[in-house]
Amino acid sequence: MKIVILLSRIDQTGMTTNTLDLVDGLIKEKHDVYLITGGPSEENNPRLDEIYNEFHRLGTHIRTFKTPKGSALSRGITSLLSILRVLYYILKIKPNVIHSESPYMSFIPWLIGKKFVSTLHVNDFVKSFKYKNATHLIAISKETKQYAIDLFEYKEEDITIVNHGVSKSFANSMSDDEKVKFKKDNNIPQDKILIGFVGSIEKRKGHDLLLKAVEHLEDHLKEKIHVIFLGSSKDNTTRPWLDNLIETSNTGHMVSCFDYQDPKPFYDIFDIFVLPSRLEGFALVVIEAMMSRCCAIRSNTEGAYDQIIHGEDGFIFENNDYEELLALLSTTIEDEDLRSAVAKKGQEKALKRFSIEAMTKGTIEVYKKVAV
Repeated sequence: MKIVILLSRIDQTGMTTNTLDLVDGLIKEKHDVYLITGGPSEENNPRLDEIYNEFHRLGTHIRTFKTPKGSALSRGITSLLSILRVLYYILKIKPNVIHSESPYMSFIPWLIGKKFVSTLHVNDFVKSFKYKNATHLIAISKETKQYAIDLFEYKEEDITIVNHGVSKSFANSMSDDEKVKFKKDNNIPQDKILIGFVGSIEKRKGHDLLLKAVEHLEDHLKEKIHVIFLGSSKDNTTRPWLDNLIETSNTGHMVSCFDYQDPKPFYDIFDIFVLPSRLEGFALVVIEAMMSRCCAIRSNTEGAYDQIIHGEDGFIFENNDYEELLALLSTTIEDEDLRSAVAKKGQEKALKRFSIEAMTKGTIEVYKKVAV
């Protein structure tokens, strides 16, 4: 099939990561993929340039448009010209399927009466004139499916749940010697149980909940651990918030922070992965951590019960409840055998259910429903 994917910007969110993984899977299945995008969300950002180049390396046909900047008049003119450019691309490519990964681009295929697929990634999405209901919707979890039915009045038969998937390469760990070197190069303690978090710096991600739980650990447990935050501020305003949290919680001596970069080496050294988010869509980072054989602990926000069976292949705690998180951390820090057994089962599940191959297969089945 000839497939057009609409992605407003290439940024450091799960939507971009998911799009990259999906494109990888589709091209491996011999489909012809066109990405229409506004390009990297920031200039001179090595990580975004790397993602953009990875789309190229996979063999994606990339078509770009300008994103609005400047005065209201300038933004308006740019928006209009960009819409016309995207319409031109679609009409020239003549795709079998249009997939709007970015929901606020869904009005574009609607304008020209084309059937299209859209993906609902999160449950904080609000109605807008730019959003149009898809011919068929991909929901990434049970919760996002219900959200689409309740808010956008989708019929159940017009929604398919396709869980996000990640590369099986996450299961290939660094050697012990490489781990020692990576820790040394990044001033990470060699002899501590490492508790990791990967995600953007924003309140909904729950950094404060993790720090509060760590602050209330018994002293003998605190001595055993080190916490690593991997992630950047979306607007350069939230890093001071995190720094202040660390300072006021008296955890600075046991916390390291790194700007967002390739997370794979970090997953390889994490013993425990924690996602304390207050709001999520499906949280690819949990799957990446499970695939990397980390013991995963997450809040019971969207996607939790699609990903984890509590106590078997991961752990789930009540959203916003730092005391439940504290109890789970205490148990997993103390019990190495439990930690290892849960991590092993989590990896086995991720390899079986949450691979790019499984996600691609499910997505192609949806495409067949609307293909021309």
